[in-house]
Amino acid sequence: MKIKNVGIAICAGMMVAALGLAGCSGNSGSSAASSSSAAETTEEIVLVNPDKLTIAASLDFPPFENLEGEEAVGFEVDLMKALAEKMGVEAEYLPSTKFDTIIPMITAGGKADVGVSGFTVTEDRKKEIDFTEVICDSNQGIVVMKDSGYTNVDQLAGKKIGAQSGTTGYDWAVENIEGAEVIPFDEMTAVFAALQSGQIDAIASDLPVVQYYVKNAYTDMEIIEEIPTGEQYAIVVSKDNPALTQALNDAIAEAKADGTYDEIYEKWFGVPAE
Repeated sequence: MKIKNVGIAICAGMMVAALGLAGCSGNSGSSAASSSSAAETTEEIVLVNPDKLTIAASLDFPPFENLEGEEAVGFEVDLMKALAEKMGVEAEYLPSTKFDTIIPMITAGGKADVGVSGFTVTEDRKKEIDFTEVICDSNQGIVVMKDSGYTNVDQLAGKKIGAQSGTTGYDWAVENIEGAEVIPFDEMTAVFAALQSGQIDAIASDLPVVQYYVKNAYTDMEIIEEIPTGEQYAIVVSKDNPALTQALNDAIAEAKADGTYDEIYEKWFGVPAE
């Protein structure tokens, strides 16, 4: 790839069809990618910083993104590094960014090229930004303290439910838990701290994330229901940069074909990708 001052010139190939990813790899076979045509993606990729793919993420979303000291680690972190390498650039993460500010940041341009943090593909979000092909599937999970006495979602009617602001977990709780006061928090760690201190009665969030927190950090909590919402994660890209979306889709397809994706998946989820 030829590097220019304003970005990278790349002649993209035909758009890859739905990847048919399984498990966290998106087994629905549907494509979340932008509706931009392959012809449109032969234009130049513009990057915020030449030779680098600059990434905005909320780095408190394990096992997808998290901080170990000052280093970003996680499934999506490893995947983004692998995709950047296949594109001939370096992946560079910005300092942790509030989840609900990432899409506006990508839309405005100038600070980050892409956004990741378990972004569920939704029609409302697609009005503002483009998505790559699906990289992961997810459902929702409901968490309570083990000694709370709550055993199902119906018992949470009228209670205080915590969720990260701007997430599908927040939206699900508003729409599905009758009379609940749904309280937004900037970070997932703050949501769990609020439950532990009694400020809220339950948490609604993406199932892989609450499974990680309950298993590794908050063993005094439990998941009382897994909600089959059938969500799919993808990478957020500006609508003004369709060539970047295409390049990422090509890299995703290559990572699937050569086993890179499977290796990263098994590392973080402990089982082979289906």
